[in-house]
Amino acid sequence: MSKDKEFKRWLKERDEAVLSLDINKFKEFYNKWMEKGIYNEPLPSDEVIEVSMRKCVCGLANPPKDKLSEARAWLSERGYSWEF
Repeated sequence: MSKDKEFKRWLKERDEAVLSLDINKFKEFYNKWMEKGIYNEPLPSDEVIEVSMRKCVCGLANPPKDKLSEARAWLSERGYSWEF
């Protein structure tokens, strides 16, 4: 598979995992790509994953409005900024 196709596949799967806001789905995504050599660090704590997923939703170019609102509210309720 070409690097471009593999990157597009990674990006699609990353967005799906992040937008799911499901820690287990994100872990599956991360572990799959770790096996492929994309990641070389162990997963952080569940708390860091949760914050990171929601920050990532806020950083997407065109996230679904409901997911963006949910991510912003979740971060704000816990004292995290959703702005970059």
